[in-house]
Amino acid sequence: MKITRLVVSLLCVLHCAVGIAAIVEAEIIDRVLAVVSGAVIMQSDALAAFELGVVDPGATDDPIAAVLSQLIDRQLILAEVDRYAPPEPTADAIERAAQQARARFATPAAYESALARSGMGEARLRRMWRDELRIRTYLDERFAVAPPSDDELGQYYREHLATFTRGGQIVPFDAARAEITTAVVTSRRSAVVSDWVRGLRRRADISNLYLVRR
Repeated sequence: MKITRLVVSLLCVLHCAVGIAAIVEAEIIDRVLAVVSGAVIMQSDALAAFELGVVDPGATDDPIAAVLSQLIDRQLILAEVDRYAPPEPTADAIERAAQQARARFATPAAYESALARSGMGEARLRRMWRDELRIRTYLDERFAVAPPSDDELGQYYREHLATFTRGGQIVPFDAARAEITTAVVTSRRSAVVSDWVRGLRRRADISNLYLVRR
């Protein structure tokens, strides 16, 4: 199973990167991986964020570096969220996010094992999902993207025909229109947000201890 292989890889890299000697008798040994303007990112944060789907390292030979980079960005964004204080997510919204995370696992036991590996308790877990929902709300409000024109949609469709091919057949433009619109808007907003985050990084005090220790 892909997620299992990635978990093993992440654990192995964490072991080598931060000098963990062993995890004995279910004891959780944690380490600081980075400090972002005074906010600490722990090894357990990285493992929990990965296993629960908050971040995705993608295809990489160094999953912890990819996960940590995304968590650094996330912390920078969260600091901005705290400054502007968007509406608080409801308890129901937090619970739905938690349920989606649980659905990533084949069984409840697999989910509980993932929490145990990272030392993630229920209260800390709910704080993580609260923060994630606050970030999403903030980004939606701050970085709204204008709807693309028909010409822009058509251009994206022609340039990404492989994406809109099902069973060897190209999905007609009109049938794929909603999917194309979502893809264009997501791509545009991602580019704008990435540029904004690069600016946050330039102004922040970031100590990446994982890179120092490599």
